[in-house]
Amino acid sequence: MHTFRDRAVLMLGAVAAALAALTFAAPVSAADVELLPGGIMTPSTKEQTTPNQFKKAPPWRIGVSFGGVGNTWIVQMIQEMKYEASLHKEIGEFIFTEADWKPAKQVADVEDLLTKKVDLLILGPISAAVGAPLVEKAIKQGIPVVVFGAFGKAMQSTVEVGAGGEIFGKQGGEFLRKELNGKGNVWAFRGVAGVDEESLRYQGFRKSLEGSDIKVTQEVFGDWSYAKGKQLCENLVLSGNQVDGIWFSGAEMTRACLDVFKEAGKPLVPMTGEGNNGFLRAWKQSGVKSVGPLFTPGLGVATVRASVALLEGQPVYKSYFSAPDPVTQSTLDKYYRADLNDAYWVPSTLPEAKLKEMFHR
Repeated sequence: MHTFRDRAVLMLGAVAAALAALTFAAPVSAADVELLPGGIMTPSTKEQTTPNQFKKAPPWRIGVSFGGVGNTWIVQMIQEMKYEASLHKEIGEFIFTEADWKPAKQVADVEDLLTKKVDLLILGPISAAVGAPLVEKAIKQGIPVVVFGAFGKAMQSTVEVGAGGEIFGKQGGEFLRKELNGKGNVWAFRGVAGVDEESLRYQGFRKSLEGSDIKVTQEVFGDWSYAKGKQLCENLVLSGNQVDGIWFSGAEMTRACLDVFKEAGKPLVPMTGEGNNGFLRAWKQSGVKSVGPLFTPGLGVATVRASVALLEGQPVYKSYFSAPDPVTQSTLDKYYRADLNDAYWVPSTLPEAKLKEMFHR
């Protein structure tokens, strides 16, 4: 015969077992999939894929088509992607292609990946016009597509992973507006012409100046490149054009222009930058007034993690966006790494040992 205490113990055990069963039976939600840590990336929609919608038995073949390579950010992003893919033994093949910023080549690259019957496509399109038909073609073949960029309804991807864009341009523009008290002449160094990310950054910059007396007196396309940025900045400095501040669509060009001003003995003006270690070093050493929007190379890792979650059958949000606060004078030391070389970009997902191996000075 059970005592009251025995019955209480049995009842508590039954309740615990029921709670445990409920816990294990709880449905997996998209909130359980973390693409990047520490709030660097958050969902930008409530819409999710359904559980097991794209589930496939491994090993998986994942294809990647990126618009092009040409700067150290893209190189690091690719390295981080490949490292992340290597951590997932379910990925049997990880096929990376880049289109040299040529639309026809990107189309051919994707068609070749589809012919190889990839289980999932990761696409970094040159533009929505180039990417949308490719996404549609893959989806029609039952292949899920994870897209780099904030294209929204312009591209019917399975999952979209974005960053930068208008927010990047706006952060730099607002900094200049404040530093120049809303008036003066500025130069604009843009990225690769025809690339949507470049256009969005520039739009954000121009919108941030609306209602002010700041004039954009010179506008050039530096292709996010140190070499081209330096040549263009040399030409503008030699022309004698007055400048009170400079907006850059990428920090490789900022670093180049800082070198030009130093070599010409010209007083520095406020210049926008980015979370690149070489630029952060130059910022610290030169004392230039600046701000550094963060465009994490971890974006590539986020696309891989989203891909793995989809193929495992986990629900994933349809879109994510990364918009952390920019680097400022007060947070510069938090991000700058004196022990790493100029090619390093922040924030990175790589472990410390890997960072030191790849970016040691």
